[in-house]
Amino acid sequence: MSMLPLEVLPGWPAAEPVSTMHLLLLTVVGPLAFGGVVALLFFMRKLTGKETDAPSTEVATRD
Repeated sequence: MSMLPLEVLPGWPAAEPVSTMHLLLLTVVGPLAFGGVVALLFFMRKLTGKETDAPSTEVATRD
């Protein structure tokens, strides 16, 4: 984290150093966990077997 040449604005308190584990949790594990929750919510009906298909409104025509 020391590779970033960031400075604090005048009058602001100095930022505390962040551990590597905390940085990985925020940038890797957090977004993956959020994506997993969104995917589970999206596929929940299919996974539980409660998916209902609406009857088709397509009209069959004879050529």
